[in-house]
This record gives sequence, structure tokens and C-alpha cells, in this order.
Amino acid sequence: LNPVEEDDFIDKDLSMKDYLSEIISSFKEISKKKFIFNYNQYLNIKKITKSIEIVYGLRNFIGNANKFSKETIYINLKSDSEMTEITIEDDGNGYPKDVLSKIGEPYLKSKDPIEKSKTGLGLGLFIGKTLLEKNFASIDCRNSQTRSGAEVNIKWRNKDLFNI
Repeated sequence: LNPVEEDDFIDKDLSMKDYLSEIISSFKEISKKKFIFNYNQYLNIKKITKSIEIVYGLRNFIGNANKFSKETIYINLKSDSEMTEITIEDDGNGYPKDVLSKIGEPYLKSKDPIEKSKTGLGLGLFIGKTLLEKNFASIDCRNSQTRSGAEVNIKWRNKDLFNI
């Protein structure tokens, strides 16, 4: 697959809402799962200079949520004059407890035989985290406090996000 051909929208400067909408649309074409995308009404709509790294970082986290969810992926975008924050949650089983403290390291495997069969190598998380942190994001991965699955919280100070 040629990533440039596949993702034409990368050729434009878009707002974070538009980037997320495009990424979600690309998953809806290949997944039967439900995506719920919420964002605050007074969203900062400033455009971000096109960043393949940010797009692929977000895409990796949304792809993991799609892969490990049972039915639904929840994506929430909050943005104001200071910060931009994205929360990605799924309704899957969450991160295995023995892996949680090591999230973001490559080649992770749970020792739990049930979990082991369902997990990958952790490379998607590692790549996503690395790409986004390289672009000034702070990332917190944990098990959701409101749902059964995993939760990823990605935050930028706007002065960093819009200067990339």
C-alpha cells in the first residue's frame, strides 16, 4: 500500500477535528464497529500544518481501539485557547494488568494465556506514542474508568501543536 495514495487528506492543512473525521471515515470503510466522535462546541478550529507523523500516530491508536473493541470506539476531542486533548476509548477488555506499566515499549506480551492470544507485539502503541511525543504530545494509556476497555489520552499545548 502506498500511504500517500491511501491518505489523500494528508496533503492539506486541516483542523484536528477534520483530521480525526478523515481518520475515522477511513476505518468505517473497513470496520463494522461503531465510532462515536464527540467534540466540544467551541472547538479551536485553527488548522494544523500537515503532519504525516500526527496522522499516523492517531491512526495507530484509533486502529488499536478498533482492533480490540467489542463493538464501539469512542473518540472525544476537546480544544480551547490553551490545550488540545483527544481521548480514545474502546469497549474491549482493556490493557492486560501485567502490560499496563510497560505501555509504549515495543515487543510487549502479556503472560496471561487468554490475553496473549489476543494481543500483538505492542508495536502500534510504540510507534503511535513515539510519533506523537516527537510532535510534543503527552500521552497517558490506562484502562478506562468509565468503560470496560482501554483509554488513551493525548494532549498538546496549542503553542506546540500549531508550531509543528
